Amino acid sequence: MIQVVTLSPAIDVTYELSEMRVGEVNRVQKVSRTPGGKGLNVARVLQKLGAAPILHCPLGGPSGQWIEGQLKAMGISSKVSHINGNTRSAVVVADAAVTVLNEPATEISNEEFEKVQHGIDESDVIVFSGSVPANIKAEQFESLLKTMKAKTKTLIVDTSGENLIMASRYAHYLKPNLEELENATGLPKAQAIESITSSGSKIILSLGELGVELYAENRHIAKVPIQQGNPTGAGDALTAGFAANFHRGERIALRHGSALSAASVNSDTAGDFEKLKYEQLLDEVQIT
Repeated sequence: MIQVVTLSPAIDVTYELSEMRVGEVNRVQKVSRTPGGKGLNVARVLQKLGAAPILHCPLGGPSGQWIEGQLKAMGISSKVSHINGNTRSAVVVADAAVTVLNEPATEISNEEFEKVQHGIDESDVIVFSGSVPANIKAEQFESLLKTMKAKTKTLIVDTSGENLIMASRYAHYLKPNLEELENATGLPKAQAIESITSSGSKIILSLGELGVELYAENRHIAKVPIQQGNPTGAGDALTAGFAANFHRGERIALRHGSALSAASVNSDTAGDFEKLKYEQLLDEVQIT
């Protein structure tokens, strides 16, 4: 069983247009709305892979009600903690480039936070993904990390900043991208990796078009042919693919995660993928 825990769900709103002109009126050609945020992206990919995840998240207001209904329609099992705040949105503007506007994570009360924490069960893999609301204190997040680690043999954490540093003391695997890793540590890549791994965590490092590097007992590099499209959610697809295949070994998990990440770039929806494209890219992943 795989559980996904997130404190920052969102409605992902994608605006597609031919050209974004800053400071002018822009006419959007197509709008799509999906349950989003990193944790929900991970859960959606896991569900599509047949991994039947259980999602833990806070949801509130009209936005939260809409997301909860969408999760039920997709068949994703969820333990929702209802909150007073209205769940945030994240806006993607897609023209020749992709611009992302992320609202801050919706604040949750201490009681609402504890409800999420107390709902976590024992499972083979637990994934924590996404940002932490600004009002949640460091000791609260540390308590959540301790709870998750006590409930599983494999804890994968994808977050940023000081929370990434704290997670390095508890997670079995961290899944930052290079910018997140360097910003959190204040160190260049090689020193940042040495610092993080010295705390005990292994690192699944997203490098965009340069592929994925896994720093475990050995260093593995996975490369996939460069894909053109929307990279939003590609890291979440990587996390899901790794989590779903971890029981088969790290190299296989890395291969599947890298192929899923690349396949998701071809999708208009963040973190989604086409099965045929995924299978094609799986054969094209090169691991050294």
